[in-house]
Amino acid sequence: MQQKFIKKTDSDTLNLIFLGYGQDERAFYYLNKSHSDTDIALIYDYSDLKFSDEDYQGYQKINLIAWSMGVMIAPRVIANSHIKDRIVTAYAVNGTKEGIDDTLGIPENLWDGTIAALSEKSVLKFYRRMCGDAACYENYIKTRPDRSVESLKKELCYIKETTRLPDSSAFSYTRAFIGAKDRIFAPQNQKNSWEKHKIPYEIKDIAHYSPDLFVSLVI
Repeated sequence: MQQKFIKKTDSDTLNLIFLGYGQDERAFYYLNKSHSDTDIALIYDYSDLKFSDEDYQGYQKINLIAWSMGVMIAPRVIANSHIKDRIVTAYAVNGTKEGIDDTLGIPENLWDGTIAALSEKSVLKFYRRMCGDAACYENYIKTRPDRSVESLKKELCYIKETTRLPDSSAFSYTRAFIGAKDRIFAPQNQKNSWEKHKIPYEIKDIAHYSPDLFVSLVI
């Protein structure tokens, strides 16, 4: 697991963002341009669950945003942290707490197929499906993650192992956002999960990755 500030000032408010599979900080610096008075830290590369909250304990308020597989990861590390009581809002974007599940997440056979066929070509295909349209993809790929195929495979395998562990945390999201055009997490599976957990959700006319939604959720 990697943790990186992309903005750090003297603010007492932190936006803590758990990114999805296959990411790093490179494509998310645009978030700095929209908000000048709060800090932003990113979490990514879920090849382990080694999470440190030391750098976050000085904040009075934390706005948590979890996206894609980050929605599954965040509760598992926040539940045992020293910062959980400082989280004032927690948003889930195009993901579920189950992560890999035939009706509540990404079907297991699709996940296994991704691992088996992983290559540079398939990674680019994933990013294209993630973005939804050509304009978003062309902009995203300019600052695509600096991740090797080997590191991505390690992350895929670890995520699968993590989903098999019981999620005993009482961590609850404030609200979930479901992209009607999501081609990674089926919208119906997202609905199934949030209805199961009794978390209010909102359906947006977006793909799996939506820079505009990220900007709107950062405080």
